[in-house]
Amino acid sequence: MEPDSILPPLNYHGCLPEGIHDCVFEQMRERFATNPTRVRLCERLQEFLRWAFSTGGFSYIYIDGGFVTNKTLPEDIDVILQPHAPSGIEALGAMEPFFKKGFNAIFEEYSVHLHFWCEGFSHGENDFRLFFQYMRPQDAASMGLREGARKGIIRIKL
Repeated sequence: MEPDSILPPLNYHGCLPEGIHDCVFEQMRERFATNPTRVRLCERLQEFLRWAFSTGGFSYIYIDGGFVTNKTLPEDIDVILQPHAPSGIEALGAMEPFFKKGFNAIFEEYSVHLHFWCEGFSHGENDFRLFFQYMRPQDAASMGLREGARKGIIRIKL
């Protein structure tokens, strides 16, 4: 693992510092699978990653939600899959098995809230990588942070 792929410590507010932080799955597991609930979520995520990897259609997975914070008992993991292909027919083909299975079924089996992003998608509101870094005003306020505060997410190369 390269030195720049070390996850930074959580900040005072229990979140990763703003930005996209690269790591490998084992490093994420070591950092965040710290109790039975988190271990179960991590195992389910690993099963999901095996499926995503087996399709051969994706280059990165981005991970967010309470799982990558200091929340004691997160209920799920927010995930973005990024296809190898840019926006178009090939990228949609990579996404197809997940649409066929259904987002509710994916959540029930893997505890994953699934989203997609690929090169060529519109930026701004449609870029879930940016959206996942956004903190809702009520969450920011409860932590004593200003409106518009941002947090970090994890990226793992598949």
